[in-house]
Amino acid sequence: MMKPGLDPGQIHTVSVVVDDSLTVPAVSAKFPGFEEMPRVFATAFMVGFAECASMGALADYLEPSESSVGVDVRFDHTAATPVGMTVTATAEVTAVEGRIVTFHVVLRDDVQQIGEGTHQRAIIDREKFTARVAAKAERRGLLG
Repeated sequence: MMKPGLDPGQIHTVSVVVDDSLTVPAVSAKFPGFEEMPRVFATAFMVGFAECASMGALADYLEPSESSVGVDVRFDHTAATPVGMTVTATAEVTAVEGRIVTFHVVLRDDVQQIGEGTHQRAIIDREKFTARVAAKAERRGLLG
């Protein structure tokens, strides 16, 4: 399970330019109320972006049959980011405990820190995970 060498202190950084697709009104038409909110980088997308940075830190250490899933997120979103600014997420590995990897993630825009928190990902066997999800869906009659 997982290739050796992933250690606390390792860092992975990703950046994205905020466009309308990453703003609060774009979160989902299925969630009432978001469309009326300010046109700034959404907390939901900030958390997803923190996950993206964390997944990037894991990428070189996963076996071909493995993937990872988020199992814990704890973030503060402390400043708004307008469309057009770049957001950078830096994920640092803080612990590797069996199949659970913990990260501290800091997010900044072009002007200031906009968020910070912790995230945990579980390393999974992709085939076994997919089979469990399919069995759950089948129990509810969701698969034909």
